[in-house]
Amino acid sequence: MNILVDTFFTTDPNGHGGNHRTAQIAELIKKASIDISPFDRTLLTTRFSRYLAGINAILNPKTLRFITKYRLKVGYSPVALAFCGFQRQLYQTRLRQHSGSKLLLWEATKNYVAPYVASDVGFRVVAMPHNLESLVPKQDAFFEGFETEVSALAKANVVFCISREEEWLLRTKGINAHYLPYYPPEPVLERLLNIRDARSHAEKRRFLILGNANNPPTEQGMIEQLQWLTNVRKAFEFQVDIVGFGTERLSTHVNLADFKVHGSVSPETLNDFLIHAQAALIHQTPTSGALTRIPEFLVAGIPMIANSNACRSTDEYAGVYRYDDWLELADLMGQPLPVPDLLPRPIAAEKRFIDCLKELAS
Repeated sequence: MNILVDTFFTTDPNGHGGNHRTAQIAELIKKASIDISPFDRTLLTTRFSRYLAGINAILNPKTLRFITKYRLKVGYSPVALAFCGFQRQLYQTRLRQHSGSKLLLWEATKNYVAPYVASDVGFRVVAMPHNLESLVPKQDAFFEGFETEVSALAKANVVFCISREEEWLLRTKGINAHYLPYYPPEPVLERLLNIRDARSHAEKRRFLILGNANNPPTEQGMIEQLQWLTNVRKAFEFQVDIVGFGTERLSTHVNLADFKVHGSVSPETLNDFLIHAQAALIHQTPTSGALTRIPEFLVAGIPMIANSNACRSTDEYAGVYRYDDWLELADLMGQPLPVPDLLPRPIAAEKRFIDCLKELAS
């Protein structure tokens, strides 16, 4: 038995949070004794062919009939029409080619057309949004608004959310939504447990800021975080390492010698930062989703100091210390923080997901 899995990410254990969430989902699918057929996006291979396909999608009367049939609240700009028309063609082609169970596991929820096409060709849909795209600031890759996104998710048979807040929000819209928290997949888990062991006899020297600054909300949060830390630095001395994809751009926001921007580093160097971190500092502006870094830091035995936006869906986690202004941040950074307990696996949530997959794929 195999199902069609539509995701933007690989299962790279050395990748970013999106890779790790996809790897977690793939691991649970395997535990359900179900094989994965990857969704192939290479319908067109050249930029010119995609351009022509977009023009044809705008002119094709099937695009407007499709929009009318499902009462899609889409923008009627050429870009929105081309996106809708081309995605309809892509999903229709790939779903009809699939020879396994008629079940689409839909991670690539930016492509809001998918569940409507799936309904047309008799597929069931399990939606796995990494976040609600319309609620992400500066989300240039999502063309439509909140109502369009919610209507698309409502077409799925079930939605599994990465945060409790999104589960609650979607349920208020009558959607069959459940919470599946992120927990590190096996290759990542093994590395983090080794770090936890190494930390037990390592010197803790500096604070650590770790994140993918190529993600707009993460970058915005880091910039604000550095502004707050500049105020904290006036109260007492401390040292900070800033690590992650795209963090090189943050150099222009750092004017203190003890704040070092390292950019993306090798897995071995990252492990060294994690082993010697006094605590992790996480700060986000309002957005959707949930940070995969938080469970990973806790498994690695690293205390976390995070603002309220960053530590959503973590109320039951030991080792997460919340602040709402730079004064509270300063107070927490000046305290000795104990090693957090090992984060327990979300066994009940995983079983709910696995049982749902088995039922819908059969």
